[in-house]
Amino acid sequence: MNPLANFKFCGKPLGGEHPPFIVAEVGFNHNGDVGLCRQMIQAAAENGADAVKLQTFVAEELYSKRFIANDPADPQKQIPLYEFFKRSELIPSDYKELFEYARTLGIPLFSTPFDEGSLDMLAEFGAPAIKIASPDLTHTGLIKLAARKNLPVVLSTGMGNFEEITGAVDAVRGEGNDRIVLLHCVSSYPARYEEMNLHCMRELQNRFKLPVGLSDHTTDNLSALVATALGAVMIEKHFTLERKLPGADNAMSMEPHELKELKQATVNAGKTLGDGKRIIQPSEEPVKKSARRSLVARVDIEPGTVLSSGMLAVKRPGTGIPPESLARLIGKKAKSKIFAEQLIDWDMVCL
Repeated sequence: MNPLANFKFCGKPLGGEHPPFIVAEVGFNHNGDVGLCRQMIQAAAENGADAVKLQTFVAEELYSKRFIANDPADPQKQIPLYEFFKRSELIPSDYKELFEYARTLGIPLFSTPFDEGSLDMLAEFGAPAIKIASPDLTHTGLIKLAARKNLPVVLSTGMGNFEEITGAVDAVRGEGNDRIVLLHCVSSYPARYEEMNLHCMRELQNRFKLPVGLSDHTTDNLSALVATALGAVMIEKHFTLERKLPGADNAMSMEPHELKELKQATVNAGKTLGDGKRIIQPSEEPVKKSARRSLVARVDIEPGTVLSSGMLAVKRPGTGIPPESLARLIGKKAKSKIFAEQLIDWDMVCL
């Protein structure tokens, strides 16, 4: 479905015969604990992720202090929502440590910045890509700044219509950056099957001529596998060490063993698709010989006998004259004796 990207993402090619690039979205499931975040990065690296992604924000720059909502950690309690995000912040030295740690593990680490300062910090620490979150699809100023970093930009499209997606894509391209990956997304936590509308991925690719993937908020791997079959070049799913951890996203995130299963399943799904050419597989040849049919003598046939349809049967195996040659055989004389149940070959008849 998707064209080959004209760049490598985090050192790996996208699309074509390559399986989807798997992004383990840690986000802020670490709850502001840099040690826990290190454990999550390690678990993602050990269980098949191609990259790990965080969410980088300054709470006071993200939410108005007047915005009161239910505390995700205690839904019975209302708080200024920025206070919840403040508890989940990491500081610059934490990010420096995490980028260095990820490099020791050999796994790319990038993030979603929610403000200009966070964006600059991520670029300074060597992030190999920038993700723009679905809520910021219309934050053209931030998108343009991200595009100017001359890094691949991943645009998530949740809650966005085609006009808004076009605006975001144009904002990146307008800065001379065409290294864009679009992620189809349903910004529901968790999303339901009937909301996924995965055929929209094809429309995104057709409209924008860009590689397209899926940011998957469902609670299992079905949508990711269907997206793989539809040509997704990237699959992003929220990731945690265990769903019982506190926080806004941990409960709908995949655990390490599920990440491992997702990685292997997408690889296998890609194998099942093949190249579309109709060929007989080598493994089919023995079955073909055994299970196809041949022309067989139904009765003993003496030399010189003119063959009729009543003397012949169509039976397995398929190593003799094929059934489609029956009309050619009728009316021919037997050259030698043919025994009942014997497969007929052309040497037995006068042609």
